[in-house]
Amino acid sequence: MTLGTAHTHVDAPLSPARWGGMGTTVPGVRLGRDLLRGNRVLLALAAVLSLFASAAGLTVPWLAMVVTDALTHHQPITRAALCMSTAVLCAAGFQAVAGWLLAGIGELAVLRLRCQAMDHLLRLPLHAVRDEGTGALTARVTSDAVVLRILIETGLVHLPVALITTAATLTAMAVIDPVLTLVAVGAFSLAGAGIALMTARMKHLADAQQRALGQLAQGLTAHLTALVTVKACRYEAAAARKLGHAAADVRSACLPVSRLQCIIGPVVSLGQQIAVLAVALVAGQQITRGVLSLASFSGFFLYLLHLTSPLAIVALGIGHVQAGLAAQGRFRDLFTITAETDNATPSSLQSPYSEAEAVTFDHVTFRHPGGSPVLDRASFHAPATGLTALVGPSGTGKSTVLTLINRLASADQGEIRVLGRPVDSWPLNELRRRTTYVDQHATLIEGTLRENLHLGLEGPVSDETLLDALEKVGLREAVLRLPRTLGTPLGRAHDLSGGQRQRLAVARALLADSDIVLLDEPNSHLDGISEGRIVQALVDFSAARCVIVASHRPSIVHNARHVVLIGEDGTVVNGSHEELLATNIHYRNLFSGYATASSGFSEF
Repeated sequence: MTLGTAHTHVDAPLSPARWGGMGTTVPGVRLGRDLLRGNRVLLALAAVLSLFASAAGLTVPWLAMVVTDALTHHQPITRAALCMSTAVLCAAGFQAVAGWLLAGIGELAVLRLRCQAMDHLLRLPLHAVRDEGTGALTARVTSDAVVLRILIETGLVHLPVALITTAATLTAMAVIDPVLTLVAVGAFSLAGAGIALMTARMKHLADAQQRALGQLAQGLTAHLTALVTVKACRYEAAAARKLGHAAADVRSACLPVSRLQCIIGPVVSLGQQIAVLAVALVAGQQITRGVLSLASFSGFFLYLLHLTSPLAIVALGIGHVQAGLAAQGRFRDLFTITAETDNATPSSLQSPYSEAEAVTFDHVTFRHPGGSPVLDRASFHAPATGLTALVGPSGTGKSTVLTLINRLASADQGEIRVLGRPVDSWPLNELRRRTTYVDQHATLIEGTLRENLHLGLEGPVSDETLLDALEKVGLREAVLRLPRTLGTPLGRAHDLSGGQRQRLAVARALLADSDIVLLDEPNSHLDGISEGRIVQALVDFSAARCVIVASHRPSIVHNARHVVLIGEDGTVVNGSHEELLATNIHYRNLFSGYATASSGFSEF
């Protein structure tokens, strides 16, 4: 057994109670209020400090004008120069503290958004996650959240402060010389018109960019997940070409945004140059005529240069806000996807529990979107105790039956009753506490052996109890030989073999105190000796509960108390092994295949 990287522990501060979850049942997310909960005072302080920095910066040109006037009249400049130096230092200090506060607020908002999004993603129905794609959803949690942080910082502080600074600067310029101010405004208006045209489609372009990135992430995730198959089939070159096309789509989507962002700066600079030239020409004439003093011109000119910074922030900020609004829209779309919900009613929870049957399907029909029925008016039951074998040709819906019982999917028609109650009336958490499900991949989480065995358990279990469960599936000695025994990490660089994964998953099911245990092909990768131990453990375990096993292996059928046969047309018959063998030709043919399988020649 070769095992690997440790699971990253999720600290308590990331729990919903600590980060202020926003509620997964509410469509959309109120970004301005929920993400900034508890930080509004700090946000206001950052905005005030930014305004102080702006105000201090605005005094510098005015003080420079005073210094110039003093020099012209041969007066002392010490006091004015000291004030100007103080203003410069204060502006820098206020801006640094404001930026420091904003960085913390923005990162905390991103943390809250990511925790909320991940919590919501984990509660989505399986079909919704598959429709969206795991890679695309991951991209929203990673890159989209960063874009949204920029929206918070720019939209709530930088852009408003820049607009106020622009207005204050223009006011100061107008006090010095209204004519020159009109000249400067006219020059910058030309640049502003161009920027407005360029940023009009920024939201649409940013949305397309992020969606293209999501598709690339989805494609790469899918190919890396199937990397063994990719390598075995020598598909690397074709996969690289396919991913290259997706990367080219990202380039096509990103290029317009990048070009617009690159052009905005030069356009603002061009507006400044035009304004400088125009102001210099007009001011030169005014100075010649004695209308404008040299000190006033120097102050006005410094204000003109100072105006460029807030205007650039406004120009770039509009683009950032557009991109942030696009990211916000994608998060709203994500939170609009309905999560799994509890539909329990008091009357349904008080309905009696039938001791004879743990699961009942009554004329149940299920189909995948756009497909033909996988199950067609299927009716059968599984006894409250004993091993029930779910058999049939591949692709007939055995796995679907298990997911319907556990409400990982919902039937289109008919009724499913679990422990005497309609499956849809169970509180979801309670239903899954009363049922244990092991999928056909025997999926494990990235963590230690101990953590994997604790999945689904209500509380901590002693290591000896865990080892007893491993003994029943034949893994105890192998685990004890590991240097870290139950603390051995799984995942990433090293993992278990297919048979070991199945035995570990079955051990986890044996530890669960559930009324119903659902196992999807739990012995498909096992050798004969290991399979015998697993089957015997399941038979013993089923003495006090319902164990339903979907399987192609004859060992399950021979030891089953009850058998459910799903035909290729979606119909279902059920009974004991002897009854079906005597009355159903399809079952006889299938069992004949099982008998051949015991010699190693069956497709099963």
